Amino acid sequence: MTVIIASTPAPIKTAGHPERLEAIFHTVDTIKSDLNKCGMRLQVCREFSGITPFMSTPSGFTCLYGLADELLLEKAVSGQQTLKVAANEFFKKDKPVLIYDPIQHAWETNEIESRQDGAPALKAQLQNDYLTDSMVVVLKKVEYKFCSAQRVLKRKVDNGSFQPLLEDVSDFHVTFFPDANSVLYRIEVNKKEQIRGYIFLLNLV
Repeated sequence: MTVIIASTPAPIKTAGHPERLEAIFHTVDTIKSDLNKCGMRLQVCREFSGITPFMSTPSGFTCLYGLADELLLEKAVSGQQTLKVAANEFFKKDKPVLIYDPIQHAWETNEIESRQDGAPALKAQLQNDYLTDSMVVVLKKVEYKFCSAQRVLKRKVDNGSFQPLLEDVSDFHVTFFPDANSVLYRIEVNKKEQIRGYIFLLNLV
């Protein structure tokens, strides 16, 4: 779904800093892209599961969304470790998955160990029974962390390591407004260059 973005950047001095300006714009585009997808493919299961697509801390935020989803082609039972779904390139080894049944309100998370005869094999046994046409979602989690001592804003995807996204950051702050399903973020570079963005998380509506 489309995210409405209202960006009100403070004046940025560009003279002599083309690389910094490019890095700032890249960072803003990355944040917008991640927040645009936050909660995608998780709207139905949020009504009965413990899934929280957006979480913020004093030093950053985390967003969760579905990369792809497929329906179960046959029933799966507790203790089983394979899922029968249509072929999908996103269903890869080590990818986290969410399985949920909207009728029985059953759900759980797991990880893909491998593929056996085209069917994803899970790392752990299923804890619940799932009817045919239950949903299997490949998840993606993105984390942002401001390291004030290093003056670096870092980004991490799934179980990877935090990678530098923007350097010379003097402040990074995120405010989540749950009643409006919106996020206000502010990035300050070298205590003088600032950009702010206000984003509606429409996948959470």
